[in-house]
Amino acid sequence: MVIAYVLVALVGGGIAAFALQNLDPVVVRFLVWRVEGIPLAMVILLSLVAGMLLVGVAGAVPHVKLKLRVRHLESRIAQLAAAGGRPQTDPSSR
Repeated sequence: MVIAYVLVALVGGGIAAFALQNLDPVVVRFLVWRVEGIPLAMVILLSLVAGMLLVGVAGAVPHVKLKLRVRHLESRIAQLAAAGGRPQTDPSSR
């Protein structure tokens, strides 16, 4: 656990050093939207956070699908067990 704290402190220190060294104001343009005077470090770090959120959502979708499938199959097994039937363990025997 101590190693995790040290790693988080090192990454946090690196981010702080990066932010302090990249304070130059920049202009951000997107389609008709324009923002002036934002520090370069903020633009980069916000882009990083946005990318992490997008990847997290994209990775969560298959996980949720699989979880729903497992829930459905577990309820099917429970139905078969309640009806006195034996659930098939070999999926190729359908």
